[in-house]
Amino acid sequence: MKKIISVLLVIMFIFSLSLTVGATSVNFNITDAVIVVGKNASVTDLYAAEKLEYYIQKITGKDIAVITDDSEVQAKEIVVGETNRASVGFENPKNGSYVIKSDADKLVIAGYGSRGTIYGVYGFLEKFCDCRWYETNIIKIPENADLTVENGIDVKYDPYFEYTETDTTSSRDAEFSIANGQNGGVYRYLSNEQGGTVGYIGSFAHTLVTYYCKAETYFDEHPEYFALHGGKRVAKQLCLTNPDTIDVVYNEVIAILEREHAPEKSMQILSLTQHDNKEYCECENCAAIDNENGSHAGTMITFVNTIAERVKATGKYDNVVFDTFAYQYTRKTPTKVVPRDDVIVRLCSIECCFGHTLDNEKCELNKEFMKDLSDWGKICERVYIWDYVTNYSETCCIFPNFGVMQRNVQIFAENNVKGVYEEGTYYIADCDAEFGEMRTYLLSQLLKDPYMDYEAEMLGYLEAVYGPGGKYIKEFIDIMTEHAVTDRKHLGIYQKSDETLYGMKNKDIKRCDELWQLAYDAAETDKQIDEIRRSEISWRYWKCANKKREFSRLNPIYEWMTAQDDLYDDIIELNIKVLGEGTRQRDFSDCEILHYIRAPFKWTTLYDEVYWDFIDPYFMKFYGVLEKIYYFFR
Repeated sequence: MKKIISVLLVIMFIFSLSLTVGATSVNFNITDAVIVVGKNASVTDLYAAEKLEYYIQKITGKDIAVITDDSEVQAKEIVVGETNRASVGFENPKNGSYVIKSDADKLVIAGYGSRGTIYGVYGFLEKFCDCRWYETNIIKIPENADLTVENGIDVKYDPYFEYTETDTTSSRDAEFSIANGQNGGVYRYLSNEQGGTVGYIGSFAHTLVTYYCKAETYFDEHPEYFALHGGKRVAKQLCLTNPDTIDVVYNEVIAILEREHAPEKSMQILSLTQHDNKEYCECENCAAIDNENGSHAGTMITFVNTIAERVKATGKYDNVVFDTFAYQYTRKTPTKVVPRDDVIVRLCSIECCFGHTLDNEKCELNKEFMKDLSDWGKICERVYIWDYVTNYSETCCIFPNFGVMQRNVQIFAENNVKGVYEEGTYYIADCDAEFGEMRTYLLSQLLKDPYMDYEAEMLGYLEAVYGPGGKYIKEFIDIMTEHAVTDRKHLGIYQKSDETLYGMKNKDIKRCDELWQLAYDAAETDKQIDEIRRSEISWRYWKCANKKREFSRLNPIYEWMTAQDDLYDDIIELNIKVLGEGTRQRDFSDCEILHYIRAPFKWTTLYDEVYWDFIDPYFMKFYGVLEKIYYFFR
């Protein structure tokens, strides 16, 4: 009898378990539902609902109604934002926090602050509909007429950073920015209904002597406002302890706040940052503060604290915070003065190695930065990072930093950094050579979630942009990453193209050529071929700079000259206009001899000396003779 009862109990348990599993696995069919928003919904909630409606129609091919929460409850509802349909609680929320929950009858997407619900909608489309916004014009929207989600979804998301910014082409697009969590206001405009931005009032960098207390305005009559450096007054930095200098800057700050302050915004940033040089003030008063603090940040933090205190004393600008640099000579943490709670310190990584992770203990360059990051975190409530992700000397050349990007962003998050700006090719108006757009996408995703599946997102991007040949380009990137650095060699942001990719053997170079050809062979559309061709420029540029393969001087002179000419012609045809930052933002030279025989970074008018124009026609005749000889013997 006991055995029979035991068997019956086991059967009943299994039956009840199957009922429970069946109940929780009932799918929620999206197209059977309506979207519900609050009767008095915010403009951001309404915008989020409109976007969800739009993309559901794109995915399923079916229209879905949008109703307000004063309507009768429907059998299936997608609740967006704050409504009377669902109560959503947040623990320690941030602007951009959201939840996604589902049961048999309801899917709830709701967020906190001006960006939460919008982030929630795009998070839902990404996580549960497999949508991606890879570039401005490359968006993945899978077709699925029977779009369903599982019952029992329980997603809670809090942003890792309050400020996120990248600066290449796609990141300036509103749709790309919202979908990928970019909220910085320097390179994009997001309306109030789109969630707005974390914006800077006025200029956002190198503001002292260029924007506040301008040298062109004050230096001639008041040189004492400016730095005493090397025994003389210079117009390149301010004297930060001069009371008159402080008054001038304070009055100009108040003037711009009166014009541009937006009290309805959650936060606005005002930048008080040193100019881009090292000619700091060495006067007696400035030197005393710097010596006491063991750092030139002593005078900078003291100065910014003073301005911030005087502005806050007006009682008008509670949502304004003040931003300054820990950059070059101000990077080291002061030992006495402490930044106010409303002062942001932007720690800049310009001296770092970008081939080793920042926490690589064998990399001396990065060890110093990690110490500064730790030290600033001990005394500053709001540390931001200004990071660098391209080669400013030769933008067309490969910058193999893909192996460190994820870990570096994780390091920022783990050190309580509040905001990150990843500076790339800000000076390029349109998509350029190399992998700038992929880097922007990956960085955007990392700033949303530093622990996301980095390899999967890279492969997804490569497939979407380059087609089936993306897997070959991934292998190429892996080879580049493997040769980015050695224990003693580093990757800087002003790296010469003939000092990158250490230890590349002939077999490695040959394999890379094979991979690009395989990518071409696998391409299915002209668009994919164009994308492959543009990115391959960076590899051909590296080979040209390093005189490898078709550019080798061991080849017949006509062959390597022609290879250089072909590369130049392709750069022009692809409308690549810039080789680098600063002086290399020059037009490409029309003088043919330059690109036939010189290194590729010397193909601009910066190197177009007059004597080259004189030699050019004679050289072209010589080249014509070489051509005839070459084909005669072939």
